Amino acid sequence: MMQVASAKIGTGTKKKRACEGSVRRATAIAMTSVAVLFGSASCTTPLDMSGERITPPGPAWGVVIGSVLVQSEKVASDEHATGHNVSGSSYEFDIVRIQPGDPNGEGPYVEKYRLDAKSGEERIFISRLRSGQYLIRSFRDEEVTGLGGELDLVFASMAGEIRYIGRVLVEIPQRLSRGKGYRFTVENAREPTLAQVSQQHADLTKAVVDEPMQARGRPAQ
Repeated sequence: MMQVASAKIGTGTKKKRACEGSVRRATAIAMTSVAVLFGSASCTTPLDMSGERITPPGPAWGVVIGSVLVQSEKVASDEHATGHNVSGSSYEFDIVRIQPGDPNGEGPYVEKYRLDAKSGEERIFISRLRSGQYLIRSFRDEEVTGLGGELDLVFASMAGEIRYIGRVLVEIPQRLSRGKGYRFTVENAREPTLAQVSQQHADLTKAVVDEPMQARGRPAQ
């Protein structure tokens, strides 16, 4: 299990990534016409593809299996506590494919993924991804703007392999607010995870390699 030092809830200044089109207006001689041209922008793709038909990994693609779990810390009751009550909250995890020349996945054509999870409910995911490295950058509360934090966890998809990359456990205060600490850990929950995945994708759970994700700059233990 990899233990990562606690951090603090940040304000989150990054813009929400979405697919946007661009519009161009063109005027022809002797008549006016409007042409709408949709430019291609980098779209955000769901990381969990378990509801789709996933083909076995090939020469350019690998499959990764893992999960995330966000839960509140068990602390003594405090009727005067302030902040956003996280019970029943939903969170979005921000994932990007990274390259040597773009280690933070901020380029205009970066491959972006997202994973949604509800507080207290483990979200298992299975993904068919191009061979390469991927970065779980951060998580955020979907209901309250600015509440969330950095994770900076890296995992790899390897062509021809099916990899189990671990479970990310994020523990946050019962009442979340800026400046309060949160902790996250990468755990090995291989057996229960693969047991659940096998219900829909039994063919993808027979030759799974353990390759846990790592905090950047901190090797897994």
